[in-house]
Amino acid sequence: MDEKLAKIIDANIDNIPDWIETINTYNSRFEKEELSEDNRVDLTYKIADVLSEISDLHFKYGNFKDKFDKTKMHLNVYGLNLIIKSEKLDCTFYWGIDSYEGLYIDTYMKEANNLRYMTDDFYKDLMSLSDLGDFTIGENLGSSKEMEKKYNGLFNNQKSKIFNLLREYIIGIVENEKYIDLGSFRIKWNYETDFNELVQNSCLAFKILYKMNYSLWKISDLHRKKK
Repeated sequence: MDEKLAKIIDANIDNIPDWIETINTYNSRFEKEELSEDNRVDLTYKIADVLSEISDLHFKYGNFKDKFDKTKMHLNVYGLNLIIKSEKLDCTFYWGIDSYEGLYIDTYMKEANNLRYMTDDFYKDLMSLSDLGDFTIGENLGSSKEMEKKYNGLFNNQKSKIFNLLREYIIGIVENEKYIDLGSFRIKWNYETDFNELVQNSCLAFKILYKMNYSLWKISDLHRKKK
């Protein structure tokens, strides 16, 4: 852990037991059928506050020259996520909890058409995410059965993240798609993960995912400034 991150974690070490207790209480809600609607709503806002407080650490560690809107959240049957919108990049990060799978960060690459301009550092950052948690790239929802059939040979590799990323990009170029979808980038931590480590690695992961989105956005930004 670098010195800056260590100081951020140490400054918030007293909050961690409360965060863990809130998460455990939230995850036990399915076992409490007698829980009133008011109590459920209260619990929802408490877990949202925990996610919000941890996201503040993400921002502090990243020291981004950006503004984030995190006033909205999305609820589903298994949990919720904060919807974190970057003002500069106009992209969205989802920092959430799933009562069965753990905590996670989910995002998309907004300016994916610029992938061809990326250096090796972009792919090094991509691969480094696997060292921080359970990192996956979700399938592009636009990859229909028709596309899989048309490009059958390209869909046989399910193991290489870089190959699958480039596959979606190349198909997008060949099909002349205006907006290329590389799929969702998700990193998660199960409940067996040491919570200090989870907070630490979520800070590192958020910074990397932001940096990757920034690298893609910067190309478009430079093109706009030249016009």
